[in-house]
Amino acid sequence: MPKYALREAIRGHRLRLRSAKEVCTMDCIDKIELGRFLQGTLPPDRILAIDEHLSECKSCRAALRRSPVVAGFAADVTGSNDCPEYEDLSAYVDDTLDVARAASIHAHANLCEICARDIDRIRELRSHALLRETVVVRPGMSRESRRGFFVYWRQAVAALSLGGLIAVAMLFGNSGDQGANKVPQMVHMPPITMALPAVEPEKSPEPTQPESNVAVPAPPPSAVNIAEDKPKPAPVVTTVLRDGNYTVTRSNGKLVFARSNGADLRGGARVVALIDEKLRTGKIKPAQSLKIAVASIAMRNSHAYEAPPSAPQLVFPAEKMLIEQTPTFKWSPVELAEDYRIRIFDTSGHLVAEQIVTDNTFTAAAPLTRGQVYSWRVGVRFSETDQWTESAAGGFAILSAEGYETISRAQKDFAGSHLALGAAYESAGLYDEAASEYRSLQKSNPDSSLAKKLLANM
Repeated sequence: MPKYALREAIRGHRLRLRSAKEVCTMDCIDKIELGRFLQGTLPPDRILAIDEHLSECKSCRAALRRSPVVAGFAADVTGSNDCPEYEDLSAYVDDTLDVARAASIHAHANLCEICARDIDRIRELRSHALLRETVVVRPGMSRESRRGFFVYWRQAVAALSLGGLIAVAMLFGNSGDQGANKVPQMVHMPPITMALPAVEPEKSPEPTQPESNVAVPAPPPSAVNIAEDKPKPAPVVTTVLRDGNYTVTRSNGKLVFARSNGADLRGGARVVALIDEKLRTGKIKPAQSLKIAVASIAMRNSHAYEAPPSAPQLVFPAEKMLIEQTPTFKWSPVELAEDYRIRIFDTSGHLVAEQIVTDNTFTAAAPLTRGQVYSWRVGVRFSETDQWTESAAGGFAILSAEGYETISRAQKDFAGSHLALGAAYESAGLYDEAASEYRSLQKSNPDSSLAKKLLANM
């Protein structure tokens, strides 16, 4: 079939698919392979095939948008996948969590504005509740309340009863003397007086003896403030690591990074959180962006090409994360080689730099882009008429702007601290540089088991 006829047939088939809005069902990509496609861990030829299929298949495009990998990226951006529950935040405010969990929530709140606001709100509600529940009990309060109802009521009843007895006595006295003496005799009785209650001072009420069998509880011995907190014993602080102008202390089983002179710890919250994670777990969990970069580097080195023995061997960089944007490339020299050709490619396969040199090193003239993953090859020839003999591909990545900022903050705010700089290097995937800082820390603390653990767990 002629080429133009084949192109027209393919074009007509695509137009029919679009007009009828057909959905691809036979060669659709499964969910697992879609996830690997998003992470960049598939071979390059398969990535191109899936990309072409997605351009024509609405069903697979919809499945791609619903992929858990996409949702994971969104959760990582917002930070919602790591936020603790309200119960954990409440227990953190009440200081009832274990040391490890409390330290984890403290580090998370330093980075998450939402959780930090929730913690402040819970503390505010707790303070209001404590103010409302403060009750002061004073001596004699219970006596005064009972006296106002029972004692005065009892006095009134007694007065009424006495008045009734007097009336009955007068009645019987008049009836007994009626026959002998018609003139009624006046009976002189002592005047009846009712004692009014005396107003007693509230500060020091005098207890009165009860006039009847009504039980009156004794006043408490002294005032008690229910809201008063009991004094807590001072925590035992032990220095376990010295790091220049900083120290690592242990207080109630928790490792704390602080200044040697006791001054407030000032610096970026990101670096402080990394140090806290390193002290708690011994290692720093790589970020999602770092995982993707490492996977992309590995993918770019997974070509099936096998270099011949006469090809150069790549020395640096090889599967590394680099700080410098103008790195120096190095490869093994080849005997009788006339010159070498180095080529650098970006993730799209575009040629970024190409240079022919006579030595086995090359320094990039133009800075490479931060956060970008690259691959590079070196060819060798033994005369100008020979073909280039290519080496295997090597992958590397340039540190992102965020990672570079974290390292710069550690160098500026925590000058002289091997722990702070090592944690910043480790979080960025610069493991050789981090190991160097941890070795310096161990050298300064030769007897510290913590320094050995920080280096061994990296």
